[in-house]
Amino acid sequence: MPEQWLVDGPRVIDVGSERDRVEKVVVAIIGGTVDVVTHDDSFGARVEVSSVEGLPLRVSWDGRTLKVMHGKDAQTSVLDTLRRLVERVDGQRVEVSLSVPASAHVTLATVSAPIVANGLRRGLTANTVSGEMTISDVHGSTIVNTVSGSTECADLVGEVKLNSVSGAITVQGSDIPKARINTVSGEIALDLVNTHVDVQSNSVSGDVTIRAPFSGYAVTASSATGQVIVDGQSLRGGKRGRMPSGGTADGAPGQSGTLRSGAESLRLRANSVSGDVILLQGRHTGAGPGPQGWPPEGPQDAPPDGPQDGPSQEPQDGPAEGPTGGPGPSDWPDGPDDPDWPEGPNGPEGPDGSGVPAAPQDSPSGDHLGAAAVPEGWDHR
Repeated sequence: MPEQWLVDGPRVIDVGSERDRVEKVVVAIIGGTVDVVTHDDSFGARVEVSSVEGLPLRVSWDGRTLKVMHGKDAQTSVLDTLRRLVERVDGQRVEVSLSVPASAHVTLATVSAPIVANGLRRGLTANTVSGEMTISDVHGSTIVNTVSGSTECADLVGEVKLNSVSGAITVQGSDIPKARINTVSGEIALDLVNTHVDVQSNSVSGDVTIRAPFSGYAVTASSATGQVIVDGQSLRGGKRGRMPSGGTADGAPGQSGTLRSGAESLRLRANSVSGDVILLQGRHTGAGPGPQGWPPEGPQDAPPDGPQDGPSQEPQDGPAEGPTGGPGPSDWPDGPDDPDWPEGPNGPEGPDGSGVPAAPQDSPSGDHLGAAAVPEGWDHR
């Protein structure tokens, strides 16, 4: 039988059992904090509310799905609620922690509240306008949607979709066979441990950097003024870059080019106006770069302290810093409605139809945010 609670202060709520397992978790709040951890000792979930400011927090359970909503009622979608209340963000805050089964699929949405999620085994969808997100040890499909909030991810296993307007997204030490990246000005950095990777990237002015232990590559890139650097080789304005033995380069001046080498275990298709696209050779290790700089010196890159028996390792030549802005060419795709723009994440409804804000489509933009600064068409699954 469905249950519902209205919470206006500290409270602990337990739901689920071995017969009524928690399979889905949906959280949508405005301000405050959201922490999600997992457990393996039961099929139930615990919601621990530390504080509530503004409207009551609504917690509902239908025997399969647990929902935690701030300001949402049965007749109002999450997106409408966020838009209606965005002018009162400072007065709408909830601090909530959830302990859920690792097998539950979790969807989180906030306006300014930070998100922390760890240990999930059926994937995660995380949406925010300006909140910071920290995501680690998640298996399955991971979808990250942010307008201006920064996101740090580590130890992901599975496909990812990363959508950003201006927020930076960093993924460290992860096994990602397939990645779809869309950014306007936010910088995206992937540090991968797997050899076989398929990446599709769309960027306006945000730089996209990928490091992986690939055994050869096939890179097709299109950029108006940004640089394309592949394993130390540069494709500039369609000119032939200096390629390693067995590699080839070709391209059309000022628009596109292709670089190939080796077994082509990494495949990258990148579109950019002024953002740089950089592909680096990595090592088979779970250690990833830090959020500041790319790639920072780590145990594999920096020589140890003290005298050395042999010559110190020569630093690798890095790409020169490229332009960070500028208009695109006249034939650049206008956005997700343009048939030339690559297909991106799923539409707004999502498979569970919970009404949580869906992802910005393949080329997010800020001009449709309106007063609420909430992008339309957020992905939800």
